[in-house]
Amino acid sequence: MKLVIVESPTKSRTIARFLGKEYTVESSYGHIRDLPSYTLGVDVENNFEPQYVVPRKVQPIIRKLKALSQKADTIILATDEDREGEAIAWHLIHALGLSQGKNKKSTFVQGSDRGKVKNIERIVFHEITKKAIKEALRHPRGINNDLVAAQQARRVLDRLVGYKLSPFLWKKITRGLSAGRVQSVALRLVVERENEIRNFKPQTFWVLAADLQKKGCSDSGNACTHFQAVLFAIDEIAIEKPGITERKIVNEAIGRIDRDSFTIAKVEKKKRFQQPSPPFTTATLQQAAWSRLRFSSKKTMLIAQQLYEGIELKKGGATGLITYMRTDSLSVAEEALGALRHHIKEAYGADYVPEHPRIFTRKAKGAQEAHEAIRPVSVDLLPNDIKDNVTSDQFRLYSLIWKRFVASQMKEAEFEQTLFVIAAHAADKTHSYEFRTAGSILRFDGFLRITPTKKDDTFLPALEPRTALVLHELIDDERQTQPPPRFTEASLIKTLEKFGIGRPSTYAPTMSTIQDRHYVVKNDQKQFEPTEIGEKVSAILVKHFPQIVDIEFTAEMEQQLDEIAEGEKEWHAIIRNFYEPFAKDLQEKYETVVKEDMTEALDENCPECGKKLMIRHGRFGKFISCSGFPGCKFTKAIPAEPLNIKCPKCKEGDVVERRTRKRRVFYGCSRYPDCDFAVWQKPTGKMCPQCSSALVGLKNGIKCSNKDCRYKEEKKNYDMD
Repeated sequence: MKLVIVESPTKSRTIARFLGKEYTVESSYGHIRDLPSYTLGVDVENNFEPQYVVPRKVQPIIRKLKALSQKADTIILATDEDREGEAIAWHLIHALGLSQGKNKKSTFVQGSDRGKVKNIERIVFHEITKKAIKEALRHPRGINNDLVAAQQARRVLDRLVGYKLSPFLWKKITRGLSAGRVQSVALRLVVERENEIRNFKPQTFWVLAADLQKKGCSDSGNACTHFQAVLFAIDEIAIEKPGITERKIVNEAIGRIDRDSFTIAKVEKKKRFQQPSPPFTTATLQQAAWSRLRFSSKKTMLIAQQLYEGIELKKGGATGLITYMRTDSLSVAEEALGALRHHIKEAYGADYVPEHPRIFTRKAKGAQEAHEAIRPVSVDLLPNDIKDNVTSDQFRLYSLIWKRFVASQMKEAEFEQTLFVIAAHAADKTHSYEFRTAGSILRFDGFLRITPTKKDDTFLPALEPRTALVLHELIDDERQTQPPPRFTEASLIKTLEKFGIGRPSTYAPTMSTIQDRHYVVKNDQKQFEPTEIGEKVSAILVKHFPQIVDIEFTAEMEQQLDEIAEGEKEWHAIIRNFYEPFAKDLQEKYETVVKEDMTEALDENCPECGKKLMIRHGRFGKFISCSGFPGCKFTKAIPAEPLNIKCPKCKEGDVVERRTRKRRVFYGCSRYPDCDFAVWQKPTGKMCPQCSSALVGLKNGIKCSNKDCRYKEEKKNYDMD
């Protein structure tokens, strides 16, 4: 009997379908050994050796796997191909009493059947299909000790930071807080962005646009189409960004411009080509799933895991639908590229196939080009082919992956871009004015046939230089410069990836951790805002432990972990170089840093003991508590502050900001439960002109809160491409 061990029950069921009766496939249900939760678990006096334990809930699984391993002739470790999967395989060897051979290409165990030597093999694969599993079984290898060392180094490093620094935060701020290498940098980015927004001073500016048409038009043909152009220069001096900053200049231009002087001064036409995006990595999949589907990074990875491990299809049973979903590589196997180019030719025609396969590479540090990007295992398995066998969310994510992969190898889109330079002058000829407008027409859709953009063609009439124009209206639009936007999950992951902080397996846990700790919350636009406790944690770390939250230092540590994985560095020395100055600094800060006062006195007495009430900080934000705690345990929630907007439903209560149990912001009536008005976006205080429901704010306008009403207003935009 051959025993195959994987880490997931779903994965084990899928693989078992591909193998014969001589194979038994079992799951370890994830990690079977870890550092203890009740103590540090790292021997800092003995070369930082980790002290692993088998959690109680895992012990029955270990007993079952041990019994099966004693009956097996061959034990095959088929855990995931990344560092975590390699570490699980290594832990299985130790937990099951196995031992690795000296040549590191095969491993052996001393069995119970009269000392018979059993063969232990390690196999890896990018996709869970019958072909991939059979191929992996033909090419087994030993444990990659460099990958194991990199995973151990990360685990030990994160434990040292979290286990040593978190108690410091408890003592100096409040209990229940935590710190971590990646999470603390992510928090710092959110807090610093919030400070930029608070300190931002908006600047008022004006955009002057002209509504124009060819002179002498009497029909509705293309040449007579109205179009708008934006004032670009006055007296041949280009207007600098953001725009005209003095109202006086706008008024003077409107008053001086000769309405009959507009003519086409120049027409520039050129071809513009738009290239497709590469197939997904973990980070870009999480970004796209958030932007397109509004999936959190955690939800994205959960669904991707399901698609990777196997879905039960009516025609072929359970099979993996996508390749491994934790990767930072853009590479695609040659066989998959060939199949994709053939599919594009058959489905869309030879005109959509580029002359040569498009090869994508990454310059990011630590990118593992030997792995593959995230792609469907079979491009011929169309999203609609699986629609009846998967959930709605699985279908949407698979469709996103499939379309991105197919589009990546299609020809570029071709546009014809036109620029009109329009001349006008003052009535007394003392000033000249230059207006510009640009338009583009899609001439060949290429990859956009698969992934069309939301932007429509911007048509301009077919006009020649020196064509006279009629001015219908001058439109002066007053605007203000905008602060940088708050981070969303997508933009925060993109920033972390840009700086080389974190790796494919850490992005989703980081997003979850900073929310679970109540360091950040999502506003009604699903953007991150730091909480007061999050800002205090970030401030104390930035001030007293700058290296822990330093972007360059954290990125350098990630690079060193990658070098361990590549066999270039030894992990104990890297941990020692970090820990010794960190431990010394931490001891000094315990003595010198003053505890933050996290309470606020209230002029109100406790209804139970009569002592004064006060506002305290807890893990989930502020709350009211008795000053006699722990003798008196009276607590109550802080009343929500009204937004000075009357409830649009009952007309009596005020609209207040509330939060769900998962801390998501919504807006409801202060008279709840007597009035059940509730919306996700912030109400504007105005009513919909079509259905009289509440209008709520959007990033670029307003819309009706009634799902059955499609009323929506968007901000005007005269900007050129």
